[in-house]
Amino acid sequence: MHRLFFSKKILPLLIILLGVLAGYMILDSGKHKPKRILKQDTKRFRTVQTSILERTSVIPTWTASGFVIAAESVKIHPRVSGNIEFINPLAIPGGLLKKGQWLASLETIEYQLAYESKQAELEQAKASFELAVADQTLAREELHLLGNNSGLTVDQSLVLREPQLTAAKAKIAIAKNNLKKAELNRARTRVSMPFDGKVVSKTVGQGSKVSTNTTLFSVVNTDVYWLEVKIPHKFFKILDKQQPVTISQSRLWGEGVHRKANFVSVLPELDSKDRQVKVLLSIETPLAEDSEHPTVFINDFLNVQLMGKPIKNAWTIKHSWLQADHTIWVVDQNSTLQKRHVEVLFKGRDDVYVRTKIKQGDRALAEKPGIASIGLVVKTRKNRVPSLAKKQDRVKNQKSINKKGHTDEI
Repeated sequence: MHRLFFSKKILPLLIILLGVLAGYMILDSGKHKPKRILKQDTKRFRTVQTSILERTSVIPTWTASGFVIAAESVKIHPRVSGNIEFINPLAIPGGLLKKGQWLASLETIEYQLAYESKQAELEQAKASFELAVADQTLAREELHLLGNNSGLTVDQSLVLREPQLTAAKAKIAIAKNNLKKAELNRARTRVSMPFDGKVVSKTVGQGSKVSTNTTLFSVVNTDVYWLEVKIPHKFFKILDKQQPVTISQSRLWGEGVHRKANFVSVLPELDSKDRQVKVLLSIETPLAEDSEHPTVFINDFLNVQLMGKPIKNAWTIKHSWLQADHTIWVVDQNSTLQKRHVEVLFKGRDDVYVRTKIKQGDRALAEKPGIASIGLVVKTRKNRVPSLAKKQDRVKNQKSINKKGHTDEI
């Protein structure tokens, strides 16, 4: 009877108490679970790249390219008309000739006859002058006789035949000039090189009849070639015109082979397409053929490295580090993310040179910041104790890591 009463009264109470106790334990375990998850989340690190910031005096450079053109390109015309009698065998396309070396010669017989004719005219003028001098001598004697008779008045200059003597002198001068002209025309039957250069083309042959409008040869000066390149306005402002320019063409000359060029002038017009400044350079002795001076041809497409004026105490950063608001992200000595404002001095193709107040211990964030905020705490990988195998791998790859930048974790 008592047992039945106990089972009916006490057993349900025990069941209720056990249920309450189980529910409490479940609720209590649920309260601690989020704390454990949060603690685990704080240990999930995002790996980022940082790089050392360097401050040095730098000489900015600009790489450009352009086509080689002739400094002097001339079409040779004869100075007189006639028939081509001889052509120099070396005067062929590609032929190299020195200044003054003959290219072709015209028939000279007509010009020789003209020279002899003018020479005879000069002798005749001299003879006429001698006669005029003799006549003046006779006239002076006659005037002396007339002077004894005071009743005669005469024009003394006419009596002494001074006008005739002046005309005879003028004829001699004219004859001399005509003789020089005939001599010059005779000499012009020989066509010569105006400078050291090469023949580009030849348009006549032996026996051709030519005039002063006929093109005989096209030649170029080989002492110097020109190279025209374009540079942006931002580099033109710091261009050092006194420094030699390095030119190269690795595809044709090989890696590491280059030549020097010199600054000539800034052309007066901008490029019509991209509005850049055009600069003219000169290449001395372009046809030199040795290992130090590879041959340069007209229409060669060459790479050019121009030197800028030195920039002192500039920080060197990458384009990707520079933010739109002219700031860069850094990791400071307290392992927090910070922003530093910069003044851009020059933007090159690879690097940007800036002035900024970098603090001791700052390292540049060398990747996109993503979701970041000023003051975000940073933990670096060096705080961890890596396993021996991982440590050995890091030692093997130390050189590549140093090149790419130090790796930190946020």
